Amino acid sequence: MRTLFLLCSFIYAGALFAQSTSDKVEAYFAFDNGCKAVDNSGNGSAGALINGISCTCGLRDSCFTFDGVDDALYFVGPFTDIFSTSDFTVSFYIKPPDATNVNGTQLIMSKQGSCTTSRAFWVRYSPKTRRITSGISENDTLLTTVQGALDNGPCWQFITLTRSNTRYTLYINGQLRDTKVAPARLDLTSTATFKVGEPACPLDSWFKGEFDELRFHSKALDEEAIARYNLRADNILNSDTLIYLGNSFQVNVAANCAEQFSWSPTTGVSDPSIANPIVTPTEPGSYVVSIDYGNGVCLAYDTIFVNVIDPDTLDCNKIFIPNAFTPSFSSGRNDVFGISNPFSVNEFISFEVFDRWGGRVFNAKDQFETWDGMISGTPANPGAFLYRLRYKCQGVEKVKAGNLTLLR
Repeated sequence: MRTLFLLCSFIYAGALFAQSTSDKVEAYFAFDNGCKAVDNSGNGSAGALINGISCTCGLRDSCFTFDGVDDALYFVGPFTDIFSTSDFTVSFYIKPPDATNVNGTQLIMSKQGSCTTSRAFWVRYSPKTRRITSGISENDTLLTTVQGALDNGPCWQFITLTRSNTRYTLYINGQLRDTKVAPARLDLTSTATFKVGEPACPLDSWFKGEFDELRFHSKALDEEAIARYNLRADNILNSDTLIYLGNSFQVNVAANCAEQFSWSPTTGVSDPSIANPIVTPTEPGSYVVSIDYGNGVCLAYDTIFVNVIDPDTLDCNKIFIPNAFTPSFSSGRNDVFGISNPFSVNEFISFEVFDRWGGRVFNAKDQFETWDGMISGTPANPGAFLYRLRYKCQGVEKVKAGNLTLLR
């Protein structure tokens, strides 16, 4: 049975767009609601389907499946103004089939009038080498290209291209892969139609694979901004984890539309065939999830390492407390403040946080409670705070105090 798994933070695309107006989104095609090629940004661009592209389950809702024969998408609208002399970002997701025995290149997208370097933009994919190549050019001498290999592991691959002045950069799954500097700020202005899937040169093939989440920005996004649009498809969303023996945690995987999940090892996994099982590890080790999309299209995988500590072996004389945290910056990673090894606290008395004027802003009920950086329901301002932990170690009362920096 097909398993549909979506994180609640991914369900409403409009919310994500509303939070990102500073990123100068010029057009956003989610291809949802039955693969409608409408501009979800509301800026008036539009897409046209050529030769009846198939619609299938996508990253959020639906996506297009290009057959590699004659399927294409044509786009027009205000977003095309970014292909001039201005900075821009183009991002999209592809899920190409496993086809390392296929020679040649497929054209994923382009904006060029013909097979020339005259004011052109293009993105190509080589199935045999699993490499993305992209270029921008004004003519035969004013041009630059970038390239990089797709990651092993995920089926869905997040491709981002940015142009900042003379610098052209390729990111794959949010990671910098290649950057080049052109000899000048290239002028890409042309009346050519922006196309997805259709070859521009005789040696290119039509694109074959799934395509989703196409965005255009009128600025060059940095890595932090790019991360906001990375859905981390086919990834375990938890970071590598430390857990105390006897405790459990839930793993979450972003893999909408997957046919089957398989976890290994199965020991301590509540259900090895679902996306988000409860894991109760008994020793340190790695857990690997295999994600099968069915029909032999692609098999994805990802790994999480879990370090298991027996609390009975901990020394109450060695209590660790961090000196900084970043609430609301990266969910699940350094976003709360507390005792790093709470099981080391044998007899808890109090754990408090004070502002610089001595006012108490947090008072823990036990050694496991953490502070989320809120004061009476309002986010605390960045700055310096003080903490104080009182506890007993082998019958002797001790106090551990220090400085804390809250960063946003």
